[in-house]
Amino acid sequence: MTSFSTSVNASLENVWKHLNFKIEHPEAFVPGVSSVTILDKNEEFVIRQMNITINGTTSKVVEKITSVPFCVRFELLEHPKFTGYVDNEAIAISENETQVTYTMNWVDKQTQIAYENPEIMKNAVLKTKEHIESNL
Repeated sequence: MTSFSTSVNASLENVWKHLNFKIEHPEAFVPGVSSVTILDKNEEFVIRQMNITINGTTSKVVEKITSVPFCVRFELLEHPKFTGYVDNEAIAISENETQVTYTMNWVDKQTQIAYENPEIMKNAVLKTKEHIESNL
């Protein structure tokens, strides 16, 4: 499991709004995302399909996304290499400051070894911080 946290200069309500926006618009937060399709959406979850290009290789990813205050979980349903989930959590620090933490709990399908990549988590959280603070 890998996680990274940072402080965002925005209220918990604003951060929460953006984390929920990310469900249907991941391209604003995740590098390499293209052709996002919502396959199913109801009050309990969203099933999202998207293509992600990393180092010139494009993969189809399907996720089941749940959102309960103040955590959005992205559970992998289809991924070429991994199973698991990523949580995006927000905790109020003050009226205009919120801590955002992303926690990745992915496992390699073949080796069953936990995937540890602190740099990916750091970059994802910092990109989210930049997006939120630029779009208040």
